Amino acid sequence: MLQFEIIARGLFRQDQLRIAYDPTCRLAITADEQAWIDQCWQEKLVQAKQSNNLLFDAPLYRYLSASVSADREQLQLALSDTTYKEYATTRMAEFAAGRTRAELGSPLAVCSVVETSDAVILLDQRQGVDVGNGRYHVIGGFVERGRDTITDTLTGGPSADPFAAMRREIREETGVREEDISTHECLGVAYDLENPHGEMLFLTRLNIPIATVRQRTPEDGEIKELHTLQVTAESLRDFILRYHGPYLSTTGEPNLLLYGGWKFGTDWFEDMVKHLSLETKARRR
Repeated sequence: MLQFEIIARGLFRQDQLRIAYDPTCRLAITADEQAWIDQCWQEKLVQAKQSNNLLFDAPLYRYLSASVSADREQLQLALSDTTYKEYATTRMAEFAAGRTRAELGSPLAVCSVVETSDAVILLDQRQGVDVGNGRYHVIGGFVERGRDTITDTLTGGPSADPFAAMRREIREETGVREEDISTHECLGVAYDLENPHGEMLFLTRLNIPIATVRQRTPEDGEIKELHTLQVTAESLRDFILRYHGPYLSTTGEPNLLLYGGWKFGTDWFEDMVKHLSLETKARRR
């Protein structure tokens, strides 16, 4: 079994995204469970400080569900509220064992394959972070309440803006500006089975080459070294197969697969998924 599930697949612009946001659908926990969460979080903070890793609480959107409309023209999300503290603790085996996705914090995150004008994609090898330390990943992060919130034009109330969150993450981590982006679309949604949460998977195409990207100044120091891959059908296939498993993040992998399917066709995508599934089974024997 792969460590992710692709929930929705397509090519969606921002105007094709429909979000049903209900802040009252929070995770139901008992007083004893809340006490355990508080204690676990304090222990995690101590461990992060000792390891010099980044760890802080933040208000996030809670992922409830995703689907594609019958006409394939809309990507539909249902969201509520959670926090990073809730996510970091409820995903732990002591809490998560025997529980369904609906009984976990499960925040909404975003990640994107960023492709330059000369067919290079940007990669990060995570360091000093809470999840996926040492693994290759595409550019990404969480959708934060308040920071990535807009007014819903239909309800007049607040709602999430995952597209803006993704552009913010790209700007913060690489220095790539809004005017450097030629197209910015969502390829689908995956669910991370290893670190339970939902993730929107994007494709961001730039109008600048990799040489210009390297001249940009990131707004934060989260990426220690920006890695790149010159993309062909063969190079992308080889990269995924080489780092599949403990060396490639569990949401970066489906993002790369959906990107490959978009760029090289459905046969490439289906062959890769079949190959990875067989390889995963072989490793577990």
